[in-house]
Amino acid sequence: MLDFMIYGQFLLFIILAIFIFVIIIFFVHYQIIQSLIEDKNKSLAPLDINQLNKELEPFGFAYSSKQDIFFSIMYPWQRTYGYCRSYDEVSPLVSIIIDCEPIYFKYNNRKWLIEFWKGQYGMTTGGEIGIYVANEDNKDPTDTFYGIVTDEERITMTYILKKKKKSLITRNARHWWLTGFKLGEYSKPKDLVMEISVSLKNNTMVNAFKEALLKTGYSESDIKVFNQTVNLIFDKPRTKQPVTRNFFTNLIMQSNNKRNCKLYNKLTKNYNNSLEKINFIRNNFPLLYSQIMDFEKNKQIFQKYRPTPNNPNN
Repeated sequence: MLDFMIYGQFLLFIILAIFIFVIIIFFVHYQIIQSLIEDKNKSLAPLDINQLNKELEPFGFAYSSKQDIFFSIMYPWQRTYGYCRSYDEVSPLVSIIIDCEPIYFKYNNRKWLIEFWKGQYGMTTGGEIGIYVANEDNKDPTDTFYGIVTDEERITMTYILKKKKKSLITRNARHWWLTGFKLGEYSKPKDLVMEISVSLKNNTMVNAFKEALLKTGYSESDIKVFNQTVNLIFDKPRTKQPVTRNFFTNLIMQSNNKRNCKLYNKLTKNYNNSLEKINFIRNNFPLLYSQIMDFEKNKQIFQKYRPTPNNPNN
């Protein structure tokens, strides 16, 4: 009897998942149809890089033509929100299917977190390294809300994001949140590898970070240290992933992500870079353009799950 009830609940969950999947398909196709019947007599002047970056700035991002990628700026609105584990838990529900690797350690009488991310962010493939800090307390590190480091506490970080051994993105900067995203690129997180280097403040910080990596599941052979720079490869996460990263969420969200990337690439096949492609989409498919530029939902996640209105370091 119990097995039958479990089977029934499982079957109900599958039906619900399929229903949601169908709704998503309908919504995407509806957007496409609506875009196609827009007034084609309207013609917008094309954006140059400076104008595009001006539009992106309120969302905390900018575009680089050198690599044809998008990246986070130094002082975006995200800098006032810090980090907590809830952000990772909610991300898969808004089409962000990524591997997360939080590394917790103590240094200089405070709790520190350096986290790596890689995977599919809606219509982009990307990677991130973030560094955060919190005052010492007795809370579990995973239950702690972390604030953003000061300008003086930023560190030099480098990563190369590879997909099946092919380099997609290279980033290097003294930063607190180093990111890079390639629009229209669809990837499974397991197919991505990040070659990471972080240059820390001193040997004490290096040792604390290295010990945390070992506790996380990395081996001595996985970690290379030169002076105060720690090098490692982030391929398969060693930490437990968010419960929302399950088979059904991956199936539904990644199917939607893949479809949107395929549509974007099909529509823009005659253009050479993201700037040209975005101008074409902006002029001919305004609803699809709105979906590409829909950063607001990410801000809503931050607003909903930030425990306090202020940076805990203030």
